[in-house]
Amino acid sequence: MTALVIRGGQLIDPAAGVDAPKDILLKDGKVAEIAAPGKLKLANGAEVLDAKGLVLAPGLIDMHVHLREPGQGYKETIASGTAAAAAGGFTSVAAMPNTVPVNDSPETTRWMLAPERGAAIRVFPIAAATRGSKGEAINDFAALKSAGAVAISDDGRPILKEGVMREALAAAARVGLCVIQHAEDTRLTQGASMNLGPMSFKLGLRGMPAESESSIVERDIRMVTELREVRAHLHVAHTSTAAALAAVRQARRSGCASPARLRPTTSC
Repeated sequence: MTALVIRGGQLIDPAAGVDAPKDILLKDGKVAEIAAPGKLKLANGAEVLDAKGLVLAPGLIDMHVHLREPGQGYKETIASGTAAAAAGGFTSVAAMPNTVPVNDSPETTRWMLAPERGAAIRVFPIAAATRGSKGEAINDFAALKSAGAVAISDDGRPILKEGVMREALAAAARVGLCVIQHAEDTRLTQGASMNLGPMSFKLGLRGMPAESESSIVERDIRMVTELREVRAHLHVAHTSTAAALAAVRQARRSGCASPARLRPTTSC
């Protein structure tokens, strides 16, 4: 049995309501005891790590990363991306399907999870919602989940066709998967390089209107409401406009969705 005592760190654990100086005893890589500073009984041969001035926390989880494998290893590999995540305190990451080929098959999902990829931490693949992430026909979500996918998304390619999005929400709900939507009506943002506003006008640049995001969020919320019986689970990725956030908050207040089934993130 190997033992490590981490002393003097500020333990922050929101789930447990802890924000205080603590000493932690680890045995065989697992937390065995947490105590006030100086109260731990040292095990024979235990290594001691001085964490004074540092924050101790449960492993962080990043639910939206781009590991780029397969196909784009010159940008990032699963090994290099997870090593960087581990260095920053992350113990799990969820990898988007913007790979080559797109992760829209059980074979690709299993390839990403193979030990040969050299992942330093846990990788949770997010599989493509539609074939090739082209927004035309949904994939076999049950097969993707069986292969290890934890959610489905077309990442930076929004599902614009209402019928396809409705089918994706319903099919994902039946197998217990979340649909992650990049909420952007690209018909309104094509050729745009910045937010629409006084500065874009001043610079003579085409701007992206806030409605390009909020209109998709509002549409998808309506479909979640209409699919109440199947308990569709929608996650709006990297929300950036006040109107989109207001739509999510209103949906929660109205009872059409709980925070667990309809939630936004503000970073990508």
